[in-house]
Order: sequence, then C-alpha cells, then structure tokens
Amino acid sequence: MITNVAVQAAGPLSRTLSIELDRPGLVSVVYGTGSGTQLQVASSQALTEHQVLLTRLRANSRYVFEVRTEADRDTNEFLTDSLPDDLTAIKFTATGVPSDPLTLLELVQIFDVPDTFSGVVIVDRDGEIVWYHRAQRAVTGTTRLSNGNFVFLDLDIGLLEVTPAGRVVSTLSQEPDGRTLHHDVVTAPNGAVLFLANDRQVVDDTLIAGEAIWEWVPETDAQRKLWSSFDHLSARSDRGPRYSTTDWLHANSLSISPRGNIIVSLHRLNQIISIAPDYGTLEWRLGGTNATIQVPDDDRFSGQHSAAEVSPGRILLFDNGLERSEPFSRALEWEMTGTSARIVWEFRPSPDNWSRAVSSVRRLASGNSFIGFGMSEGLGGSTGPIEVYEVTPIGDVVWHLVVQEGLQLMYRATPLSDIAGEASIN
Repeated sequence: MITNVAVQAAGPLSRTLSIELDRPGLVSVVYGTGSGTQLQVASSQALTEHQVLLTRLRANSRYVFEVRTEADRDTNEFLTDSLPDDLTAIKFTATGVPSDPLTLLELVQIFDVPDTFSGVVIVDRDGEIVWYHRAQRAVTGTTRLSNGNFVFLDLDIGLLEVTPAGRVVSTLSQEPDGRTLHHDVVTAPNGAVLFLANDRQVVDDTLIAGEAIWEWVPETDAQRKLWSSFDHLSARSDRGPRYSTTDWLHANSLSISPRGNIIVSLHRLNQIISIAPDYGTLEWRLGGTNATIQVPDDDRFSGQHSAAEVSPGRILLFDNGLERSEPFSRALEWEMTGTSARIVWEFRPSPDNWSRAVSSVRRLASGNSFIGFGMSEGLGGSTGPIEVYEVTPIGDVVWHLVVQEGLQLMYRATPLSDIAGEASIN
C-alpha cells in the first residue's frame, strides 16, 4: 500500500516524488497535462521508500500524476514554474515529427547583452523547452555518461557532470595559465570522458598553441594526456590559410569511431584527421593542408564542424563553406577510397543557409540525419536563421525547428531519447 506521496521541486522543470510504501515494492509513475503525450517512469528496485524524478515538464502547466504499485494507486497534481525571462524571449517553431522526442541545444549569446541566456536547453518535438542548464559563459560540448548524467564543457568553468535534476556532482576546472579546455567532449567505451584542450610549445622561439586530447574519469578525478598535435603535425609546414600562433589548428570536434580510432576536425587546416586507437599514429588526413586523402577542388569543404566516421571509410561532416565564393552551408558524407574521396550524400536546405561558424550534423540509427545551422541572420555575415532539420537519406524533411527570435548562436543540436529514463506511453 502507498502510505505517503510528497512532491518536491528538483532542478529547472523537474519534480521529485518521495513515495513511501508499507512494504518493499516496485513503483511506476504516469504523468501528463491531460492532453498530448503521457509519460511514465518506473523504479528498478523493490523498496519501501522511493525517490522518483519527473522530467520533460513544460513551464506554466498543470500536471496530473498517478503513482502505481502492484496493488494500489494514488493520484495527485502539481503546477510547474514559469521560465526565466531570458528563456521566454527565445521563440521556437517546429513542424513535423522527429525520430527522437527531444533535442538538446547548446545556446550561446556571444555579445555582452544583458538578460540573455547561454547554456543548454532541451526542447520537445513541438519546440517547447522542457529542461535547461545555465552556463557561466557558453557550453561548447555535451556528452552523456552511462549513469545518465550529462557532462557539459563550460568555457569559463571547465567540465561539469550534471544530473538530470540539474545538480552538479563533479567538476574538472579550467587552468587559465595552462591547459584550456575547449570545443568538444565525448564519452569513451570505457566510461571515461575525452576532451579537447590547448597544448602549448615553443617552436622556433615562438610559443604556439596547438591541440591535445585528454581523458578524465569523473568518479575518481583521474586525468591524463593521450595525444598532442606537436607529436604528429608540424607547426612549421602544416599551416592552413587562417594560421595563427595563438590558435594553430583550432580543433572543433572530437568523435570515436566503432573500431576505436579518433576523428578530429581541424578548422584552420580545413581538414579531418583520424588518430589510431593507440594514439600512436595519424591514419589519414582528409582534405585541406598536406592531405593524404584528396578531395576534388569543386567539392572542397572549409571551416567544417562535427566530423564523424559513420561507417568504415565514410565521414559525415558539416561543411560551413567558410572559404567558398558562393556562401552556403551543407551536410556532407564522404566515401574514402585509397588516396581520394568523393561525396556520396549531401543535404543543402532550400532556401540556402550560410552559417559562417559553429553548427552540426548527426547520423541517427534510422539512417536519417540531424542537422543544425547555428548562426542568426547577420552574425558574421551569416544568412540565418538558426534552425534544425531531421532529414531522410533521400533528403525529405521529417522535422524542422526554427529559432524565430531571441538567440544569436547555437553551437550544436543533438537528439535525445529521454532526460531521466522517462518514456512516452501514448
């Protein structure tokens, strides 16, 4: 029998139910607003006291929930809070139905504008905000641990492990006079977190800022450097058209392929590289400066982001088209054969959208692709708008999210199946 149910505020747009039973048992909770999708979350252990987190809640809404045990039911309700003004100012519209019910957006206000939001938001398929985490400055990388917690790379703070209830449980701090974390973070198969950081060395009497890949284990705070660009690339000869001593390569994405090789996008070289699973060698360099795998001149990518090996020898990337004479951005899939490569898939929206920087593309298990154009109209000459597409392999749009106002820049868009294990039941 259910003896007591108490509702408590948790993090933004979430509630914790404290549930007491007269004997150990399993519980499940079904909740919703009475219209639209109902959600369910269930316990995995038979206990007398349960703490159940309810997430994916919309603001300013009345939720009815039912606690269920094998032999009992208890129904109650609660009201959710309003969004803060800086989030209310961001207007989304959405059309269609995505494969996953949620989308995580890394949002950045890059100018010193009062009362504007920077951080992470999660929106549902209708473009309603259902979770958020405020950054000190900007989040430029997100991954998820096997325990369900998120890891965010906050440029001012460092790495933050954040629970679905919004609580920070571990931190790896920035080192302003040494290692500077930036741009991306990914979870390795062994559960450790890999991240990009600047690596500095003196070359010909000049201090050069290159790149390194580090590993962090949140549970123990163990950390080690796995790879340095200075061991595999030359700061003298591997120089792209936008070379700078303070940012030689500008690595802007990091991903792990199924066989364990590491894919890194080097923005300033207009190049994607593959690092061997043991970090000992470079396997290949696709496009750009001193490439080992050439791309046709007419198909060159530049200023690219979010590169990943989606199947053996196939690389998916977001081509910003930074150096293209005709300004437009697109998602590309390359097939590599020997020392050459060709485009085997492309998505270019209509009308064109030129995103001078940031942006992303993801490949879903269904074969669909999830593409985010991240810069607003006029920012750095970009055409805008900030928008996200889910498209089929033949380019049909199944979902489209548009930021109508209130935002300058979206770093990446990532589909999610859940926030805290909740599932749709209708």
